[in-house]
Amino acid sequence: MIDDSLPTFQFRASSDDPDLSVLFFSHNGSEPTPEYVLKRADPASQPSCRGNYAVGLVDPFGPGVVYGEVMVSPEWQQPSLSAAEIRAQNGVAAPPVPIVPDTFSVQLYDPDQTVSFKMVPGSWGKSDAWEFEMPTRSFRLPSASQLDRQRDPPPAGDLAPKVMFKWKRDSRLSKDMTCYLVGRSLGRHKSKEPDITVALFKQGRDSLVTIYEPNLQRVEVEDRKGLDIVLLLGAEVIRDLYLSPRSDVFNMMGHGLARVRKGSRPSTSPHHN
Repeated sequence: MIDDSLPTFQFRASSDDPDLSVLFFSHNGSEPTPEYVLKRADPASQPSCRGNYAVGLVDPFGPGVVYGEVMVSPEWQQPSLSAAEIRAQNGVAAPPVPIVPDTFSVQLYDPDQTVSFKMVPGSWGKSDAWEFEMPTRSFRLPSASQLDRQRDPPPAGDLAPKVMFKWKRDSRLSKDMTCYLVGRSLGRHKSKEPDITVALFKQGRDSLVTIYEPNLQRVEVEDRKGLDIVLLLGAEVIRDLYLSPRSDVFNMMGHGLARVRKGSRPSTSPHHN
């Protein structure tokens, strides 16, 4: 059982709007209070999101304040049909089907940065994992120079020091996950370290993300709030796309497009961009 003294975010689906979930925060046994609102795209009011998966984390008291967003477009694959299925369709090729890509990105704001996730499929004895990196430094250093203050925050480029993380399923069949700090990177040089638990995801009707506070002193990430947002959005996107795929996850219903192939992966067969 998770210690209720640890910082915990609980996702509670809104009874008024199926596209909204309120994230309640508690710490040291405190009464849960609204910290964020998770908002999924409504293609009826946001036509640009039709054909895409889109979700954002906003302020519960000022919905115009957006902390982070994710938009994922499907990849397309021509389905493999048997000879009988081809004959049943009079030789007409079946339409391509959308498949879930193995990468997605979390866009953070103020300071702006993009955090990319990449799925590492499990193998015999190993469960699926999703790797991502956060820069150690995201903010400008204090300076008396007016020119320095007007410059943009330091870019998290390829040569910037970063901390490597991964969300990993607790087992091949489990829908719970643990996030680990797994090493550091500087350009192409990556140094692996023993896994250090950073956060826990508990799947359920009201899912939980718990920050493993005792290990945070070992996490050299300046933007701690940004890390929280990446952990929360990353866990929810992984759940929606891979662990428990949502119905019509790419907002395609009613437009003559096929359903997403559950559990499919990009393959070497022809696909449409």
